[in-house]
Amino acid sequence: MTAEHSPAYRLNDLMTGYWKTQAISVAANLGIADQLTQEPLGSAALAERLSVDHDSLHRLLLFLVTLGVLAGNEDTGYTVTEVGELLRSDNPGTMAHYATIYGAEFYQAWGNLEEAVRTGKSGFSAAFGEELFPYLRKHPETSLRYERAMIAGANFFSEVDSVHPFPETGLVVDIAGGHGLLLRQILGKRPALRGMLFDRPQVIAEAKEQGFLADLTDRCALVAGDIFETAPSGGDLYLMSRLLHCFDDEGCLALLRNCRDAFPTHAKLLIVERLLPEDGGPSLTPGYNMHMLAVMGQGRERTRGEFADLLTQTGFRLETTHSLPLDAHVLVATRA
Repeated sequence: MTAEHSPAYRLNDLMTGYWKTQAISVAANLGIADQLTQEPLGSAALAERLSVDHDSLHRLLLFLVTLGVLAGNEDTGYTVTEVGELLRSDNPGTMAHYATIYGAEFYQAWGNLEEAVRTGKSGFSAAFGEELFPYLRKHPETSLRYERAMIAGANFFSEVDSVHPFPETGLVVDIAGGHGLLLRQILGKRPALRGMLFDRPQVIAEAKEQGFLADLTDRCALVAGDIFETAPSGGDLYLMSRLLHCFDDEGCLALLRNCRDAFPTHAKLLIVERLLPEDGGPSLTPGYNMHMLAVMGQGRERTRGEFADLLTQTGFRLETTHSLPLDAHVLVATRA
């Protein structure tokens, strides 16, 4: 075994993972990818443009090259790689906001992971004094960054309507759908289909400001409400995307019962979530399961069987499951 592949080397690489998180987050905050997209630059020229310390920036650029975010050197100038392109603010698939929140609030939540493991309460509450959603209600700027990060982390949304057929007419209700990115993709391909985005008042206000659904207002309603109190009635298809993993079983049962009470007998429920592998195979999801502990406390990822059990308890029946990129899945349920 070579030194490069020794257990000590591997453990060292694992323990310093936070170096990568912070380096990428800082690159996103500084807008490095935006500057290097225009033309290759050396560290001195880039430092002048960004008004930062030259030597410190030079060190950051060298590290970003080793991470595959940048390419080049001082002689040729630095450029963005295919990975680095995702940090450009003008990239339709930008993950810059994703990188920012993972280097800030989520980073601090993970810094309190031991407290979360010991108590079962989130690392986020240990860092900020309250849970994520109450915190977001009091901090609109962070709420906006959170919703933008959720959009950035949802590249697989474009695959949802390729694995399950959507109706050409009727009403699609997106429960807690954020700024409406998934609903936008579905309605944009079906001119006769109507939509409803249902979420917290603050999120609905942000959705109107962001304008993802601005050109669809004639057939898409933006409705504010409390998902724990009621769900809109009369839909032909209901969406719950990355919602149930935010809550414990009791919370999920409450949400699903509200949905069932509003559910026409012919309608379908589409749940988009990551699934924990039941065979213990390789997957991104166990890491996200820990992330839910660190950030949400009560939140968790689940196996297909666990989702099926929640659905059965609330009067639904899990019919099919479709795979998406990044270990996400679409679970299709009907009323039992």
